[in-house]
Amino acid sequence: MCSMKTMIRIALGIGVLLVVGYALFPASRAGIAAIAPYLLLLACPLAMYYGMKGMNTPPHEAEKKPDQDRK
Repeated sequence: MCSMKTMIRIALGIGVLLVVGYALFPASRAGIAAIAPYLLLLACPLAMYYGMKGMNTPPHEAEKKPDQDRK
């Protein structure tokens, strides 16, 4: 479900956004530095969300298919 590859990609994406924001917005550097650890902690929940979203068949749809075939 929560693959390490997805989590690393999301963490790297957040890291790149933080570095770019830090470089482009010097007036906001203190705020960006303060929020950075919290954003990086979101990597695992975001990876779980996108991993679950990427699954082919949701469980509730898989249960409905056999009932439709019986009719």
